[in-house]
Amino acid sequence: MKRKIVHVTTVHSATDARILYREAMSLAEMGFDVTVFGPTAEDTRIAGVAVRRIPPARSRLSRLLTSWIRGLGVLRSFDADVYHFHDPELLPAAVLGKLLLGKAVVFDMHEDMSLLMAKDWLPRWVRWPVRGIMEVIDVLSARLMDGMVVPTRRLHEKYTRRTRRVVTFLNYPAPAFLQEREGAWVPYAERRREIVHLGTLSRKRLVFLTSVVAEFLRRRRDWSCTMFGMHEPQVEWFVANVPADLRDRFHAVGKMPHTEVAGALCQARIGINYHPLGETHVQMAIPLKVFEYLACGLPVVSTRVPLLAELVEDCPAVAFADEDPDAYLAAVEAMAARPDLEALSREARQFSDERFNCRGEAKRLAALYAQIVEQR
Repeated sequence: MKRKIVHVTTVHSATDARILYREAMSLAEMGFDVTVFGPTAEDTRIAGVAVRRIPPARSRLSRLLTSWIRGLGVLRSFDADVYHFHDPELLPAAVLGKLLLGKAVVFDMHEDMSLLMAKDWLPRWVRWPVRGIMEVIDVLSARLMDGMVVPTRRLHEKYTRRTRRVVTFLNYPAPAFLQEREGAWVPYAERRREIVHLGTLSRKRLVFLTSVVAEFLRRRRDWSCTMFGMHEPQVEWFVANVPADLRDRFHAVGKMPHTEVAGALCQARIGINYHPLGETHVQMAIPLKVFEYLACGLPVVSTRVPLLAELVEDCPAVAFADEDPDAYLAAVEAMAARPDLEALSREARQFSDERFNCRGEAKRLAALYAQIVEQR
């Protein structure tokens, strides 16, 4: 009989890349009966995964106050062997489901929760008190969970001391992403001379990259740049601040479906990533965009994010740049000027295909579920 697994989110879309395309779809491939509950337009079924609609909250405050009620509603109304939660707002539902309803619950720590609360969407004076409170909640909740899922080695080390079971699920390119890549692949010599950045950006990172890329484009008139996947406020800032003389070659695109990402990357020649290394949360994170750049044959310029460097240090298609704007610009220019970019593109794809296997991550997740169910 198929094991029934339910994933629940109220913060992310039900079609979030980690939740649906990496975890849920990989599990469905392995024979699990998987349902994802989350914000989406309607109930549907995608690649063997049932997707059930949870109406999105009307505001951040509403989400904070009501998410646990919605999560508890899923626990009470839908029978499953394991319930896999994805948002800090859902921790009360997971704890109550465990203590009062006797459910098997797993929590997925997409990033370090206490550090998340220290980011710049909170006023500076309240960040550290909130972080302390979240740290206490985190410790107590982790002890109650049947299992924890984390995206990096350092978070695995942290939660090994806090919970009974923990597995790492790295955000490697999903099988569906690689399938899309095959259909979208463009030979490197036929691609646009385009730099791309994929993913969300804080205002600080956006200002840095806009300045650096603008100078690069002034020096190299035959190149362009597109920044994909930003939230709407960042797109609006970009549109208002991109230099007028570059508007025909420097573009911003908002959030896009995961199924379209590979097609966009396979048109470009270089992928960039910038994280200020002095920010504490960067020490615990891995920018997944770099994996997708490499899978699509893009040589990469990135700051030396520690956990990323551990995984791609020996990849010839990755160049690490210093945080200084002049040094970062020099690294991008040096990459664009290399005569062996086509060979680097082949190296990037080969490195990705050999090292980064999302199905292997899913096997560890499946083993966690089996252990939980067998020991109940």
